[in-house]
Amino acid sequence: MGWYHAVQMLEGRCPSASLDYIIEPWFLGPGSEGPGGPEFNEWATTTTSTYNTQFLTSVADLPTPAQPRVALISGRTADNPRLLNECIDAGCKCIYLEKPGAPTVKELEEMMECAEKAGIEVLMGYNKNVCKYVR
Repeated sequence: MGWYHAVQMLEGRCPSASLDYIIEPWFLGPGSEGPGGPEFNEWATTTTSTYNTQFLTSVADLPTPAQPRVALISGRTADNPRLLNECIDAGCKCIYLEKPGAPTVKELEEMMECAEKAGIEVLMGYNKNVCKYVR
């Protein structure tokens, strides 16, 4: 779903947001020539030239934010606890975390504690289409 959120921001469907950075370690690294790699990199080149979005391989490569920064984490579930901590360290003030968030409830609780301690708001995303009882 992360790509869809990216497209929404790039196309101006979220007028108060800009997509300044995309962190993609796989397709910009070891997976660049594997399945999907060349297509991703072509999209990255077009996106950079059209929208001035920068593509990086690590959250640690982000510059210090000049204004409040929101992060959208759409990674592998096992990587999400680390990514959340990296985003907090990078100065993000709000984090949108796609489901399921972490491999275990214990890790989710630890993530929540870390965010609360840092004063960071974390929002959890889900898709209504897979949750019939939510209206």
